[in-house]
Amino acid sequence: MARVSVFIPTYNRAELLPHAIAGVLAQTHDDFELIVSDNASTDGTPDTVASFDDPRLRYVRQERNLGLLGNHNWFLDQVESEYALILPDDDLVYPKLLERTVAELDRHPEAGVAHAAFDLIDGDGDVLLSHVNWTYGLEESRVESAREFIAESMRWSCRVCSSTALMRSAALPQGRMAAEDLPAVDFGMWLRMAANGWGFAYLDETLGAYRIHGATYSAEFGPPQGPGYVQGIEVVSHLKAMKLQFLKQHNGAVEDAPNLRRLAEEARRRELVIMARTLTLPERKTLPTFRALAEAVRADPGVLLEAPAWKLAAASLIGPHLTDRIKALRE
Repeated sequence: MARVSVFIPTYNRAELLPHAIAGVLAQTHDDFELIVSDNASTDGTPDTVASFDDPRLRYVRQERNLGLLGNHNWFLDQVESEYALILPDDDLVYPKLLERTVAELDRHPEAGVAHAAFDLIDGDGDVLLSHVNWTYGLEESRVESAREFIAESMRWSCRVCSSTALMRSAALPQGRMAAEDLPAVDFGMWLRMAANGWGFAYLDETLGAYRIHGATYSAEFGPPQGPGYVQGIEVVSHLKAMKLQFLKQHNGAVEDAPNLRRLAEEARRRELVIMARTLTLPERKTLPTFRALAEAVRADPGVLLEAPAWKLAAASLIGPHLTDRIKALRE
């Protein structure tokens, strides 16, 4: 049995799927199996997979569309290898991803996941941003304890790019990915792994690529805009509800729950301000900015207590050119 199982769930992505498959087959760590699970595609996906001749590749065509969650859990419920990676069919892994993450999990038995920095690419594969780090604070490779990971997740929401996340199969929680977490199913699973005491190893190396385009699953969080997606109020509120529900269900497994709830409240306000700021790019016109801020305040009046909200309002009043000049003078 291979040490690593790589899983690519796919549906009607015959054009992008070859790039994902080729990246896995080009890994410098070759002790892996690759399973492509076709969720009853109606395009040329079977022929696309058949064009690859590699004994490590196994193609499974589901008799019916299991949905994204069903396809993911189909794999997670049957994985028997020591380590597992789920790679979306539109993302990429760079050649040393498995080599580096396997070594990290071997080195740190307390870690349930090893993940890395990545590039943001567009639909054509062009790099929008390089060496992106979703941890919001880690500037070097290190292992976060379960306690640290939970606290930072309350503060920032999902901090792991799942396309680079090698999982220790023994660390997978019961229930795997949960329907109530949709669309943030990976975030919910990371939290449950941490609640069971598993740490998270971050590698400050660019080992994969996350694709931004309108047809991706991540677009359910909000439409693509520049190098990212605009998170709407519904998603921001859902993330907060997920965090509070997690704290309620794992009250005995997490420390300092009142402080963690406070961090979750603050995170929602900050994310609402970010939403307003992103929605008004690049012109930052006054009326649209105040409308976006008013929408954020209606969702959470506490936004009025956030200094960035007032800075955003002021910037829209004085205009982008004067704002840039003020920033330059401060630097």
